[in-house]
Amino acid sequence: MSAPFRFTVPLLPPSVNHYKAVRKNGGFYRKREAVAFVDAVCVISRKTMVTGNFYTVEIFFFLGPSKHNLSSNDLDNFQKVGIDALVRAGVIKTDGRILDLHLHKRFVAGDREERTEYFVTGRKIDEEKLFSEADCRSVVAV
Repeated sequence: MSAPFRFTVPLLPPSVNHYKAVRKNGGFYRKREAVAFVDAVCVISRKTMVTGNFYTVEIFFFLGPSKHNLSSNDLDNFQKVGIDALVRAGVIKTDGRILDLHLHKRFVAGDREERTEYFVTGRKIDEEKLFSEADCRSVVAV
């Protein structure tokens, strides 16, 4: 495993519940906030590609006081746009290759301190070995 590629985006991704809107003539489009977040990831990551055929991704979401309502800021709602941004920026090839995903929600004193911190590690794994080991561990405990 290589050292993690780390970078910080001074924004939070929009919730999965609010990042798309319906077009009047059908279909969907990404809202301005989602486009801005993806663009920020592209610029700040400098489109650095993490090497490896699989990935470990760790993301910290730092929420300001205006988002301290715990019932409306589900951790899993932030991750969709956050991970899609990694793919669009070319940091990872596809999110289907993420083997380990760690999400963290933290709180900061001011809204100006809101941010998203990424740690992305590439892993080179022999796929034949990976799938043969997976078959051996597929027993479900009841």
